[in-house]
Amino acid sequence: MQQIQSIIDSLTSGVIAIDIQGTITVINDAAARLLGVSKEYTVGRPLLSVVPNSGLVNVLLTGKPEVGRPQVIGERTVIANRSPVFVKDTVVGAVSLFQDITEMEKISRELDSTKALVQTLETVLTGAGEWIVVVDFSGIITMISEEYAAFNGMTAEQAIGKHVTEVIENTRMHVVAQTGVAEMGEAQTIKGRELIVNRIPINVGGRVLGAYGRVVFKSVDQLWELAAKLKLLESKVYYYERELNKLRGARYSFSSIIGSGPAITAAKAEAFRAALTDSTVLLLGETGTGKELFAHAVHSAGHRRNGPFIKVNCAAVPSELLESELFGYEEGAFTGARKGGKPGKFELATGGTLFLDEIGDMPLAMQAKLLRAIQEREVERVGGTVTRRIDIRIIAATAQPLEDLVEQGKFRADLYYRIHVIPIRLPNLRECSEDIQTIAENFLIQHASETGEPKLLAPEVLKFLTCYSWPGNIRELQNVLERAVTMSRGDVILPEHVPPHLLLRNIKPKDLPAVHPQRSMPGDAGAESKISGLKRLREHSEKDALIQAIRASNFNKTKAAQLLGIHRTALYKRLRKYNISPQLN
Repeated sequence: MQQIQSIIDSLTSGVIAIDIQGTITVINDAAARLLGVSKEYTVGRPLLSVVPNSGLVNVLLTGKPEVGRPQVIGERTVIANRSPVFVKDTVVGAVSLFQDITEMEKISRELDSTKALVQTLETVLTGAGEWIVVVDFSGIITMISEEYAAFNGMTAEQAIGKHVTEVIENTRMHVVAQTGVAEMGEAQTIKGRELIVNRIPINVGGRVLGAYGRVVFKSVDQLWELAAKLKLLESKVYYYERELNKLRGARYSFSSIIGSGPAITAAKAEAFRAALTDSTVLLLGETGTGKELFAHAVHSAGHRRNGPFIKVNCAAVPSELLESELFGYEEGAFTGARKGGKPGKFELATGGTLFLDEIGDMPLAMQAKLLRAIQEREVERVGGTVTRRIDIRIIAATAQPLEDLVEQGKFRADLYYRIHVIPIRLPNLRECSEDIQTIAENFLIQHASETGEPKLLAPEVLKFLTCYSWPGNIRELQNVLERAVTMSRGDVILPEHVPPHLLLRNIKPKDLPAVHPQRSMPGDAGAESKISGLKRLREHSEKDALIQAIRASNFNKTKAAQLLGIHRTALYKRLRKYNISPQLN
């Protein structure tokens, strides 16, 4: 028995024998190792108490052998052969011989996976239309696409096994397989056609096992065509990027604010100092005083100048839409909500400036949410649950007296004090009468650059502009000049081109020609006197226009005639008419 046990222990396969009651009688060292038990512990114990799922007990019942049966023991898999033990044709026990196949099974799975990968790669090579070749370390072709092989005058089956130089002209695949240095975007001529190819070494575990080659462009013309498309796409992206920056960026700077009087100079200086900080700015001023212009200038002069400049007119957006306009909304927040949601103005202004125009017209319900967003520097979209951090600079503007609105309960006091950090009052045009001429002339210069039609102001018109009260401020002045430019046919804007209401507020009764108090009939002396007065006024304006043109052209008569839009002969005729010397002596 000792000799038989020694022989059984020398086997690498596990051996277990049981008697007719299913009790273990024999077990070798290999079986004990696989089961994780000692031989002394197992002998004499029921088999199912040691190996609960053993099929050896079935052999006792059937008396028939079982071959190649897999069985899981713990984390390992074995393959078992089981046989009954007969004495005089009677089953007296059973024996199992089993082998650990865990590693073999793992290798088999890996081989199956590798086989599937190779089949997939071969399918791609044959059906993708790509020109691809793979060589081993010696430069022997191990794989090639059918189309590439056909281009080189053979089938893939014929090319595989040959050295790559025997199949492909001017190739360097064997060189890359030896050096391990990739060659990208290289030109290669095959059968008279110039191609662009990539050659890439195949590294596994730090060793170069071969090389992979691919024809990137089947002709150089394809490369130039792609380059042209990319260039066109790049120019489009650049154009749209500039247009987007125009829409979201500031369009004006402090140099755009015309005027050198003390009132406007003080406002610009205060705004410039505020631009150097991130503090909230509140612009106060009547309508038409240029609050948006100042907001653009503050943004352009600050360190956020490269960020977006987002404007929200709180008076123009309906109250029920203002929240989603400011804070955005999530998908499904309400009927008609855009798929994927939409960011609000606060999010769009991140890294830049948010300009809240006409903030005095904001509804009370929104003022509380605005206050929280400004204080916490975070927003939550309508219908959302996620808060988003924001990094913005706030500029607010209003034409309304916020202090009065606070007293009336129409504006929150806490929001007022939150935005009233750097208040800047913008002067109205009545306080800047000394700048009216400069502003008017600047507008006419801009108009001339756009239309190519230069216009001059008659002295009487300039006097009217300076004396008018301008309740609409600069916006009203621009509207008046735009109308005058449209109505004037020549190069000089005369009083008759100015809106009547402006003249009536400036001309005093004593300045008008005498008119009979009764209704004037044709031929009346009063009507003739009025017509004569208007004629003198027109002649006076025309004379001043001639003098301005002569001086503006530096006494060059040809240029003066061009400025006035008349022929040089007509210029001399009118100079003689008004007894004006060309040298203005």
